Amino acid sequence: MSKLVRRAGVASLADGALLVWSIADGRRGRRWRALAKRGGAVSHALLLEVDVEGRPSRLELTTPAGMLTLHPADDRKTLHGNVVSADGVRHLRLPWSDEHGLEVDGPPITAGVTARRLARTVGVGEGRPVSVISIDEDLAISELTKRYTRVASGTWRIDSASGVAGVEPRTLELDDRGIPIGLRDRREWPLELD
Repeated sequence: MSKLVRRAGVASLADGALLVWSIADGRRGRRWRALAKRGGAVSHALLLEVDVEGRPSRLELTTPAGMLTLHPADDRKTLHGNVVSADGVRHLRLPWSDEHGLEVDGPPITAGVTARRLARTVGVGEGRPVSVISIDEDLAISELTKRYTRVASGTWRIDSASGVAGVEPRTLELDDRGIPIGLRDRREWPLELD
């Protein structure tokens, strides 16, 4: 068994947001927590749980628009949850499979989880389309197809597979622990005392 990862860190995102994050591996999988701040205000607070197979098992996302919760049903054929906002509760039920990915606009953590899972079967120079449930800062949800191409061992290019005009491919770099790197002003620390 590989060594458990328990780290925390901070980095600057491309949009100028400050990202503070932690990652903790355990017997049931991995838990990410993250907070993004832009201009002194919180833009995202995220909790993402990932099972031992690298699949998302729970997402909690808070933005100025409200609070979102999503998790796969027991049969793993649907993703369900809700959005709670000043307007009330919006119930969510979306198609889902073990091959789906989640993508939260802004922090690279959710895309990194998908890329890390794909790294088990996608070699360098290969790519694969992935059905993605995408969530923006307003907690609007889109069902998209993204193409994840592994351009180097830990480097991925993520394109809109549907060829949406004006959507630029983005590059994601992960270290061997699955932690996004290549971010500006990146620092990290042990999450626990040894």
